[in-house]
Amino acid sequence: MEGRRDEVVERLWPGPWFWLLGAGGAVSLGLAYGVALSPAVGWLAAGLAALAVVLLGLRLAARIRVGPDGIAAGRATLPWDCAGRVLALDGEGARMALGPNGDPTAWMLLRPGVGPGAVVVEVIDAEDPHRTWLLATRDPQRLSRAISGARGRLAP
Repeated sequence: MEGRRDEVVERLWPGPWFWLLGAGGAVSLGLAYGVALSPAVGWLAAGLAALAVVLLGLRLAARIRVGPDGIAAGRATLPWDCAGRVLALDGEGARMALGPNGDPTAWMLLRPGVGPGAVVVEVIDAEDPHRTWLLATRDPQRLSRAISGARGRLAP
């Protein structure tokens, strides 16, 4: 997690399978065009495909930011006056939160390959249709501490 002094940021990069499949696809495309047309065209096709995989990976890498205005997860923001209790979940707890025992109204930011942990943030805004936020994270304890600490420090 990185960020300015008053914020904590975690970037949820796609898992290793995304990168392996993307690299394999780029190599396969390059070989196909290289054999069919010419080696130069094959290298160009492989390079363009690899660039497309990298750009897609950047696009898919959601960000969780704990800052002065609240918790931003992907494109959504939960202001501090709407954030309630925070709970860090291990792998089993995250599976339960995603299963039939979980909150059906939860707003979720999940990414495959991120890790087994998650953080649940209670939403205390009566107007919000979501009662909780469920955020995937590689380090649930650290994100939970960052949210709890920042809420006390940065909340209006």
